[in-house]
Amino acid sequence: MINVLFFARLKDDIGQAGIELDDSYAGKTLAQIQQVLIEQGLSALKDDSIRVALNKNFCTPELVVNAGDEVAFMPPVTGG
Repeated sequence: MINVLFFARLKDDIGQAGIELDDSYAGKTLAQIQQVLIEQGLSALKDDSIRVALNKNFCTPELVVNAGDEVAFMPPVTGG
């Protein structure tokens, strides 16, 4: 399984903290997985400013996801 997590406003917009994808998504890039999720109705992921992490490390969307990985989508954080 691939564990997909959503943080901050994405969690609120999507209505859940995460989902599990089956291993058929292994071998796809993070960008491909994001696009599949958008096509499945998670339109909150269309935002170009979203950061993505693979196994708790921020990375580029071109990285390939493997079975057992954790993918996290989060908006940029602002504070004061």
